[in-house]
Amino acid sequence: MGKIDITLRDIIQEIPPKFVQLLSGKKAKKLLDTSLPEVKERRADFLVELEDGSIFHLELQTQNDKNMPYRMLEYFVLISSKYPNRNIKQMVLYVGEKPLKMKDSIKIENLSYSYKLMDIREISCEELFKSNSLTDKILAVLCDIRNPEKYFREILTELYKLPERERRDYLKKLLNLLTIRSKLVEEFKIEVKKMPITFDRETIENHPFFKDGKVEGLKEGLEKGKLEAKREDVIKLHKKLKMNAKEIAEVLELPLEFVEKVINEDKI
Repeated sequence: MGKIDITLRDIIQEIPPKFVQLLSGKKAKKLLDTSLPEVKERRADFLVELEDGSIFHLELQTQNDKNMPYRMLEYFVLISSKYPNRNIKQMVLYVGEKPLKMKDSIKIENLSYSYKLMDIREISCEELFKSNSLTDKILAVLCDIRNPEKYFREILTELYKLPERERRDYLKKLLNLLTIRSKLVEEFKIEVKKMPITFDRETIENHPFFKDGKVEGLKEGLEKGKLEAKREDVIKLHKKLKMNAKEIAEVLELPLEFVEKVINEDKI
């Protein structure tokens, strides 16, 4: 499973309320177990009970798949066997860059089956961004954004208010989704430079966003911003806890040279 698929599954497990309502026409009631019984276990991308008691099954696709109708039919049989006597609504939501070319039905002798097929660009970005749920707002990056500058400015402002660990998690998710919306990278780069947003060292060193040449100069700027943001922490640890430069560098995961420089400059 690719990083995008994992990220999308991870995001929707929080049940983005507006996102589900826009797709299914109903409010989500509770998340259901997505593992489906079979000799070989199948796991749906998203399975939720809606407010009217029906079940909404969603599969997310980053690429066209000519076998999608048969995959969805298999899911339908498995879901029906696990939740008998329930109305089941199925949808494939396409989030890829290339034009949507998949079919939404099977019509052969003795069998007529269909499900809803939708391109995420058909969803209103504004509706998602009005939601109180941050997961809805993150997913909006995949829609047809008319004003990327405004979107990134507002989403980064919200992320900045979060605790560091939570902010780091959502930033990684946003970066992952941007790998399939490459046309928005430049706008994101411009806005992130305006904000006091920093990325952890692991993300900067390992995430493809910082390696594909589309963000030239951003890595250095973000690393510098991270160091500057830690300047006060260095001074506090040195003055209040009497920690030496080496200890501080290890605790904050900062270059020893930078820590020593901050301590020396503070003495002047």
